[in-house]
Amino acid sequence: MKSKAFWFLGLVAIAALVLAACGGADETPAASEPAAPAAAPTAPAPQAPAPAAPSGQAAAPAATAVPVQPTPAPAIPTEQAAITITVAFDNVGTPQFRNVKGTWPDVLFHGFFGFQEPLLGWEPTYDDQGNPIRSTGEACHAPFVATGWEWELPSKDGGTVKMDGKALENFDDADLSDPDNQGIIRVFIQEGIDFYRAEPDGLVKMGPLTAEDVAWSFNDAGSENTNSAHSNSSQAYEYYKPWRAESEYVAVAENRAFRSDGLQDASSICQDAIWIQSKAYNDELEAAGNDDGTFGFPHGSGPFVVEEWLPAERINSVARVDHWRQSAPFQRLIFVQANEAQQRSAMLQTGAADIAMASIQDVGRLEDEGFKFHEGLDAINGNFFYFSGNLWSFAYPPNSKLGDDDLSGKPVMRKGFLPSDKYPWIGDPRLECVGIDRSDPAVQDTPGAGCEVANFSFEFDGFDSRFTDDSVGFDYNSTDRFSYDTPRMQTAKAFRKALAHSIDRELIAASVTGGYGGAVYGGAFPGMSLHQTHPEYQSRWTYAFDPELANQYLAESGVEPGFEFEFFCSQGNGTSLEVCEAVVGQWKENLGLEPYIDSTQYSSRRPTMLGREIHVPWMTRWGPTSKHGRLGEGGGTLPGGGTWPLPAGGWNPGIEDNRYWSFREETRVQKKASPENLTSREAINDWAYDMTLSVGTVEVPVLIGFNPDTVESWNLAPYELPNSFETIVPASR
Repeated sequence: MKSKAFWFLGLVAIAALVLAACGGADETPAASEPAAPAAAPTAPAPQAPAPAAPSGQAAAPAATAVPVQPTPAPAIPTEQAAITITVAFDNVGTPQFRNVKGTWPDVLFHGFFGFQEPLLGWEPTYDDQGNPIRSTGEACHAPFVATGWEWELPSKDGGTVKMDGKALENFDDADLSDPDNQGIIRVFIQEGIDFYRAEPDGLVKMGPLTAEDVAWSFNDAGSENTNSAHSNSSQAYEYYKPWRAESEYVAVAENRAFRSDGLQDASSICQDAIWIQSKAYNDELEAAGNDDGTFGFPHGSGPFVVEEWLPAERINSVARVDHWRQSAPFQRLIFVQANEAQQRSAMLQTGAADIAMASIQDVGRLEDEGFKFHEGLDAINGNFFYFSGNLWSFAYPPNSKLGDDDLSGKPVMRKGFLPSDKYPWIGDPRLECVGIDRSDPAVQDTPGAGCEVANFSFEFDGFDSRFTDDSVGFDYNSTDRFSYDTPRMQTAKAFRKALAHSIDRELIAASVTGGYGGAVYGGAFPGMSLHQTHPEYQSRWTYAFDPELANQYLAESGVEPGFEFEFFCSQGNGTSLEVCEAVVGQWKENLGLEPYIDSTQYSSRRPTMLGREIHVPWMTRWGPTSKHGRLGEGGGTLPGGGTWPLPAGGWNPGIEDNRYWSFREETRVQKKASPENLTSREAINDWAYDMTLSVGTVEVPVLIGFNPDTVESWNLAPYELPNSFETIVPASR
């Protein structure tokens, strides 16, 4: 980025790394443009007094309800410009000030909008063409709330080996063969960071951020609280056992499964993250009887403090004067939700918003009228869809421990596993169920399609399955009970391939994205997760548009033209409804099918993902994009992301198989990009491509417009969402 440089997004170089669904590994998407690192912004002006919070605010209880009286924030000098910056986005979410309730995508807003902060930041890293790289393994490890971290791992000589968290200089001496001894991580916390909250009479300083807050935040997100709904709960549980404060500014955890980029994956500014929240404040609220047990109360260590957060409507915030990194040179920041892209464009045009996520179709007209588009974000959404309901784990994988309980091998059944004629994309690998009548109306919405399996009696209590004492779990290793080649697995795969090959991606890219986005064949893991520009990509992994081949697959599936099914186009998470409509149109035109769209908010159906109940194809936006072309090399650990049964639950796209656990285990102990690692990953992607469980469509750029009459400059960083609002320098008014 260049300081004070704003460019039309048509000049943006489209490229980056893929974000693994709700937390990935080395596949996290990059974001930014071909430009030099940002110059330092103009020093912020002194700030004006914080105004009183508006009536009806969603703030914490009065200070008298809290046992420890907080210290008032210092007065803000009056010479600060009394300016409000208004931003119009498609979603402002809900005020989730507890990690345990931090559902995606709402949890993202706390960090990117400047309310709360993660452990790690982005290390400005560029390829040989000047394009920023934002992968967890290469660039998401800069000091932020954490100044650094170290590993203490078991050694091959029987002792321990200590190494810097990033350098891993002695990694070859470590022995990670014992799943019960994966060593520890030790994180060092920046001193001098304060929490704040807003009250009717202004901002209130709550005290310092310490190692206790870091430990509590990770444990609340999932390392200890296994009921967490946080989007990174899988990472918090998969990588770490419960955290503790070793000293005031040092936090420690035993590794549940060592992963070299685990901290970057769990808590970095590059993506959704575990944000650091105040343990003392939550303890005080609970002791005073003011903890409502849901989303907590607004507070944080970021440069902006929330005064009022009206769900799906607006966020009112005030700028701090003494932020430890950088305070904003303006007084207030307001985010407004406007669901329609054309509405956001109109708000920008009429002056109702200073910054807005504009409609692609309006970009040319707005540019002609003098509005600018920021090159700094360079965010491109790789719209793709999952074939959910393919939940093929019928047992917990090895090393599935919940406290002192070892659940390894114990049985599992999911509500979303409905391999009946109503859901022809859902395969059934159970050998005991070959030949059952899947057309029976009584079994269409019955988990398991009504098939009786020996020693596997179950019933459901909510989302949770309950089993009799004689129930025996099994998975892909049980070759006498499980096969990827059953007739139902073959017909379901044929139906998935028919849908994949019937999409004219080039036509959609030209008509919907105006040429800004291109075709995408890969989807997020557990599908083939690479964009065709990725250095590991193989030409045989394309789902190219081929109507004749698609109809051959449809015939193999046994599904007749005219078949109706639901396609969930999840709104409020960056997915393009226009892309969904175009894909549905292609399926109707090229296959004669009758899909219909459910475009409700993503958050409304996320509980069905946490409960492994979702069972329809659904589109979202964290798939691979052409930014993969910026990678100099590939390799790394394949992501987990809850694609096998976790004792702690966590997010899941509606796809499970213990084979994904074995893929993770195979690649996590390999040196990144080594011949062994690349060979493993190629074989895994061959299998994933054939399974066709997630499929790309087109990439869609995020267009951030602004009014140069009110915004002079903005050092927008190449992260996941619009960010760094504290760097905005208002124009003279």
